[in-house]
Amino acid sequence: MDIVNFFETLAGKWFSQRTTHDLAGQSSQAGQSNLQIDFLPASDGDLAETCASLGHDLSQVACGLRVHQDSQIDGQTQKTQGTALMIVLTPTDAGEGVLVQATGSSARQGRYRIEDEVLTITTPTETGQVEERLWFINPNLRMRTSVVKVGDTEQIASFCSEIRMGVSKPAT
Repeated sequence: MDIVNFFETLAGKWFSQRTTHDLAGQSSQAGQSNLQIDFLPASDGDLAETCASLGHDLSQVACGLRVHQDSQIDGQTQKTQGTALMIVLTPTDAGEGVLVQATGSSARQGRYRIEDEVLTITTPTETGQVEERLWFINPNLRMRTSVVKVGDTEQIASFCSEIRMGVSKPAT
């Protein structure tokens, strides 16, 4: 599966159940999110505008996603809401490429690759990196893990199971 096909399969409305573990503090936290993910073709104006503002060659845009998130962490009363753009630049022959994640006026640039139908995104941070992996169990169930490293030390690990919502029941 190539990156454009993989991103097309991400489109839809998803319910995410997440557990995050702070390895240093030895604490865990659960939460839920509703995600609306829209696939954006390479010709999308928002992708072009964001790439131009960051100095990326528009001819290198492969596709993108607009992700609307509405999240609730267990034990907290305030929800978190936000929208982000994910922009995939054309991969190399080895199947790797640049992924830009933009929210509001900030943007982070990382690398992606697909191996054995698992998408891995590695994004540098000021103090380390975030590595996220995403794969499908079936078309309506996907898994996602992430690990936040500070230096070479893993600080935070999370696991999400995500179910596609609004899928019609098969005819009997």
